[in-house]
Amino acid sequence: MMRSVKAAVATAMMFAGMAVPAAAAVVVNAANTGYNFVVDYSGKVGGSTTNLIGSLGSFTFTGVSGNGLTYNFNYSILNDSSVSSRLTSFGFDTNPNISSGSSTGTFASTNFNNNFPEGFGTVDICFEADGNGNCTGGSGGVNTNATGTGTFALTFANVMQSVSLDSFVSRYQSINPSINGSNSGIGVGALVSSTGGGPVSTAPEPGTWLMMLGGFGLVGYALRRRRVSLPLPQLA
Repeated sequence: MMRSVKAAVATAMMFAGMAVPAAAAVVVNAANTGYNFVVDYSGKVGGSTTNLIGSLGSFTFTGVSGNGLTYNFNYSILNDSSVSSRLTSFGFDTNPNISSGSSTGTFASTNFNNNFPEGFGTVDICFEADGNGNCTGGSGGVNTNATGTGTFALTFANVMQSVSLDSFVSRYQSINPSINGSNSGIGVGALVSSTGGGPVSTAPEPGTWLMMLGGFGLVGYALRRRRVSLPLPQLA
């Protein structure tokens, strides 16, 4: 019976392990000026992941403006690919949805609801190196071992005490030599560090909570079975 209990515990731990999110959302508080977070973008080309392209983005919240409606950031993104490539854009989702946005520097063109390839899908806002209105293709950008810098601003319809950013993605072109038969791909971003006191949201999705509860339910069931199966004391 003890083996059954241990198996149930192991199963619950397995479910809990599955509950850890692959990438956390970044929560930015309006009063937390100076909050910095770093996103690592892992390459995906031709439907497969690759470590031959990638980048590292550092983002710093510089405060609110516009009567509290606009959140302002500095960005610095290093193209640390190990092959020749151009980093041409980056983007993410916001919560709540933004009403407008703008950017300066290397990625000075702002676009909304662009669909990134490799099955990633649409993001709320993206910033590109040229002005063709398409974050999935274009000229310019940041070559391998170079860094792009600038600012971006996110404006919301209402004053928010905090906003969240997630679904980080970047775009690569002119990959040489080609990878998986393609010379373009994306980078899927994951939060790797944050400083300055800003909280990071790591709450599991509702479906994940169900898996966790199911796993721990198995532990409770095994323990109940063990209690029921214990022999009754013998009267003298």
